[in-house]
Amino acid sequence: MTQPLDPTSQQQRHDYALPMPPPSTADSAMAPYGSGPGAVVQPRRVGVRRSAWGVWWLSGLTFGIYYLVWYYKINAELRAFAPEVVEVNPGTAVIAQLFPIFAWVSLANTSTRLNNAHRAIQSPVRVSGGVAILGTFWFNSQTRYLQRRLNSLWDAQDTLSGYPGR
Repeated sequence: MTQPLDPTSQQQRHDYALPMPPPSTADSAMAPYGSGPGAVVQPRRVGVRRSAWGVWWLSGLTFGIYYLVWYYKINAELRAFAPEVVEVNPGTAVIAQLFPIFAWVSLANTSTRLNNAHRAIQSPVRVSGGVAILGTFWFNSQTRYLQRRLNSLWDAQDTLSGYPGR
């Protein structure tokens, strides 16, 4: 004996279907999805929080290859984070790391870029180019120094934007 379908069970059976978007008007047809009054914008994290010791160990274990990849990534992240105050070509910055004097100048410039990014969000953290340069003489400690300052930038960004956490 079969029971008749009631309308609520029929509706429940089709809950897997995606909701239909509202009808578009001339003004909203050009707007991106989710924009407009009352739209909820999800915070977007630009940089990646990395372990300072992990960067240091990987740089040593790969004979410097990971260091070059990391250096490219941090410069690209800084450029994406604050394009109005950070001007850098990450590829050129990496090439500069292959030549001693240019590497120190590039490290000082990366410290300045990091300072500018911190200033852009009114963070009190400051980065010293001199300490980054001296780190090259102390077991390549510039990786740990700069990554810690980058992590503090990403933490400050998370706090300001309401990003749900690490």
